Amino acid sequence: MKRLLVPLAGEDSAATLLPLLRRLDALGVSEITLLRTEMPVAVDEYAVVSEALLEEAKTAVEDLRRRLKDLKARVDGMARIGPVVTTTLEVAGEVDATLIVASLASRSRLARFLFGNVTERIIQRSPIPVLAVPPPWSYDLAPEPAEDGRLPRTILAPLDGGRASTLAFPHTVELAREARAKLLLTSVIPSRRPEAEEFESAEDLLYAASADCAAAGVDFTVVVESGDPVDRILAVCRDREVDWVAMGTRGRSSLSRWISPSATLQLLRRTWLPTVTVRAEPAVRPTGLGAPSALGRH
Repeated sequence: MKRLLVPLAGEDSAATLLPLLRRLDALGVSEITLLRTEMPVAVDEYAVVSEALLEEAKTAVEDLRRRLKDLKARVDGMARIGPVVTTTLEVAGEVDATLIVASLASRSRLARFLFGNVTERIIQRSPIPVLAVPPPWSYDLAPEPAEDGRLPRTILAPLDGGRASTLAFPHTVELAREARAKLLLTSVIPSRRPEAEEFESAEDLLYAASADCAAAGVDFTVVVESGDPVDRILAVCRDREVDWVAMGTRGRSSLSRWISPSATLQLLRRTWLPTVTVRAEPAVRPTGLGAPSALGRH
């Protein structure tokens, strides 16, 4: 939450992100970089077209920067020509960003397959955490619509013991500590009639997570559910008045994401809540006989 990179895709994304950026400023953000990336609209006279688009993008970014001039954080603007996802990740490295904040546009399944979803692709490739923010209208899906951009009071952390959730959890604890929010540690057993061993495994996982929360001084509650993971997570979000979600994601090919999207992507396509994601690095083959702990230590 120190150096934010904010890729922008027009006024719609600005309407989604600007209220949230004002709230995040209260958490001690030091730098915010607004980025507008454009693709050339024609192959002929590439340089001329690119220059015109670049000037338009610079004007749009500068306008947004002026609207945030009252923030405590330093706000910079940047405009680039090139592929949106690749450019976003390159700029994140250039400015040493610690978090990417991106709007999450809603698109049909076919549109995602044909044209992709920029934020989803950023999530799958980003080496740093990404805060995906749904458009304001999606808050109406919640029982009580949330105030635009409010800081989280309760953050849900789904844990399954896998590599993705293991890598995401330290970031989740730090986020909760900085936001002074309560963590709702949730383990969903993907079975309608779970065995006793499955409950014990879920309890052990949550016990280890709660120990990390206690060590960090973060308040927490634990919940064990059974059934479809995405359905149950969304149900817990509604029933427990969750404000944000924080979870890990695995890097997968575009085709596999379309045919069989991960639980994280399924959740992103259905949620009304801002969601922090952390991409799992490729698994490293162990050199010894020991196995890593459920939550890992960093």
